[in-house]
Amino acid sequence: MNVLRCPFKSRQASLSCSCLNLTLRICRCLSVSEAATALRPFYFTVHPDLFGQHPKERSINEDSLKKLHQYIFALRKQENVPPTNLTFFAKNDADRDQGLSHIKVHLASPSIRDTVTTVLTSCQLPLDYINTISEVPTSSKTKVHHGPDFRDIFAGRKGGEAFYRKVEKLNLLSWIKTNSKISRKKSQESRDYSKDVKEITGRLKEMVGVRAIGWHTNWGPRRFTACLTSLEKVSENHPIVVKKFLFGRNVVFTDRNGVSLSGEVCLNHTDVPQVWLMRLTSVPAYDAVIERLPYMEQELSRLLCHIKIRRRERHHIVMAEEYEVLLNKILNTMRRNQDLVRRMFRSGDLSRLEMVVEGSSAPLTLTNLGQYLIPVSMPGSMIVDFIAKTQQQAEERLKDAISLKMIEDEVIQQCQDKLGLIHLEKDLNISPAQMTQCCERLMDNADEITTYMEGVRVRVTQYYSVTDDGLVCIPWNWEND
Repeated sequence: MNVLRCPFKSRQASLSCSCLNLTLRICRCLSVSEAATALRPFYFTVHPDLFGQHPKERSINEDSLKKLHQYIFALRKQENVPPTNLTFFAKNDADRDQGLSHIKVHLASPSIRDTVTTVLTSCQLPLDYINTISEVPTSSKTKVHHGPDFRDIFAGRKGGEAFYRKVEKLNLLSWIKTNSKISRKKSQESRDYSKDVKEITGRLKEMVGVRAIGWHTNWGPRRFTACLTSLEKVSENHPIVVKKFLFGRNVVFTDRNGVSLSGEVCLNHTDVPQVWLMRLTSVPAYDAVIERLPYMEQELSRLLCHIKIRRRERHHIVMAEEYEVLLNKILNTMRRNQDLVRRMFRSGDLSRLEMVVEGSSAPLTLTNLGQYLIPVSMPGSMIVDFIAKTQQQAEERLKDAISLKMIEDEVIQQCQDKLGLIHLEKDLNISPAQMTQCCERLMDNADEITTYMEGVRVRVTQYYSVTDDGLVCIPWNWEND
């Protein structure tokens, strides 16, 4: 049994008030994302997923990890945190299936760095990463590198500068000062339209029995209202036909017609209502496709040693018939490579891994979240070889993603509360690490930006923009000077 007590508390009594303030400033320079990276080996040692055959120990580790995250976040918020005792179980390297080590950790330090060091030392894990992080706090005014400026390439060529517009570099504070009023004005207009949307949707539910109506385009709420009004008129003129094909279904206005992968009836917002009415007659034919998809995914999972098949969220809606074609292609590919699968995966179990079936133009890759993106155009031998070579890396990323998601959710909530935001979200292409870094920097600059961001909705993405419904988009690596 390893019992460690942080020595910081015994030293602290001898420090003067000024020294204590200096210590706190230095200690807190370790960010939450850096702490998560430093604790990564620890997560792999005590992660609850490793204790499937030990439900009691699994529950204890789960509860202790939550308390550890809460302790670190409280330090990040510069709150006074009472000493905390944590208990973890870890599998012994000598006998990972039988022996369990009982680890106790006593946390009493106001320093994130010392807290992380204490936790790592308790499991006799290396401190290599945390020792590379400077103890001198970096300025919150540090610029984020955005890549090379290609104007430098043409600096020596006559007329080279003419290829580029001279664009003033944006920083968050000046941009939000200019656009906060625009956002609030558009949000108010959007709320006015939202009342109409709610009323029309309610009438359609009563008239034709539709379950829900959504909107999945870049157009604003005015266009959504117009589409709903058109659908209502069609329903009034042809109530029997519309009710027959939309009763109990979800409807989404998008840029395509058909039925989505999740069973939603898609209506193209650019079409006239008569086209919608004609398209609705083909909706029942897709029911059989929707029913077949889970069985096809199960078969693909079986052919690849029970790997989990996931459907990841995308910017665009995937149609059911298109996904069926993709599944058919990769099923035929894997059926022709079963001998190679059995030879490469002798254990016969890849149930800990996850894969997503992608179109022909997608790359064969392993995402930061540990999921395999498999294009159907790739030869089966290359797919099997790639999974075999990166299997261990994928398992580590999947475990890491769970911890990063917990940290990300906590940081988002803290940032939303501190800035007074109505809602805070991120784009699909923003990683948990990028989102965490962005939120931490927003909180560090809260005194300057809260006045302009309070009461708005924010999406973290790659660019600056204000959408038609008042949503404020900011890049995750925004500049602040």
